[in-house]
Amino acid sequence: MVAAVGQAQPPDLDELLDKTADYVASYQHDFVGIVADETYRQEARSSRGTDLRGFPIEASRQKRDLKSDVLFVRTPDADYWMQFRDVYEVDGKPVRDRAERLTKLFLEPSRSVRQQAEDISTESARYNIGGVNRNINLPVLALSVLETHNRPWVVFNGSRKKDAWDVEFHEERGGTLIRTTGNQSMPSRGHFLIDAATGRVLSSDLIAESSSLRARIEVTYAPESSLGGLLVPSVMREKYDSKDGSVIEGRASYARFRRYQVQTDEKLAPVKK
Repeated sequence: MVAAVGQAQPPDLDELLDKTADYVASYQHDFVGIVADETYRQEARSSRGTDLRGFPIEASRQKRDLKSDVLFVRTPDADYWMQFRDVYEVDGKPVRDRAERLTKLFLEPSRSVRQQAEDISTESARYNIGGVNRNINLPVLALSVLETHNRPWVVFNGSRKKDAWDVEFHEERGGTLIRTTGNQSMPSRGHFLIDAATGRVLSSDLIAESSSLRARIEVTYAPESSLGGLLVPSVMREKYDSKDGSVIEGRASYARFRRYQVQTDEKLAPVKK
């Protein structure tokens, strides 16, 4: 059964979505300012082609291993999630200009808060490989679908399996959650696994497509004892299929979650390793 946009959901599913919306609202408070160690492998494959004589050319492959501190935040207007990926090691080699980048991003005056947010987003994608300019490789991104102000534009359908619900969704609006760099809409769809008793999100699978690109981000959550059992991203898998046949895949795992520390002089301090 699929409900039309604006149509009431079945009572049990509607109750679950209300519970989950409350959970996501609390999560925005509890998870903001959390830092994690991220180990991130990316692989990119170009499409096969032909040379001037018509002979096939093997697709090129590229790999990159990143180690980073990742800081999860909300934008100043609390409108959407952001992350600052502070890469300190690329393919086993330390990043030399790390301190200078942190100073420029957080301590030097910015033209505007919004501009600073854009600068942080750009910096976080600095070491991504492949031909897709992307900054949606953020594990908590899919939770935005469940926020109260987004629900009227999303169709939900779910089934309960013992202690959890498998909830499918698809977005139906012009101003989609995810857009291309050319401001083209990328309607999202996918599903969540949600704990029936608490409304907590156990895993998410988000797919967004345009005429030239299909992006998929899958995330599993696990309880973190150092944060009082808060569910945190454990593993993120991503895949980007371009119309030209090129593919980008990534796998990020997260560990050592802790709260960001601020020095007493109110200057942001890099997280010490």
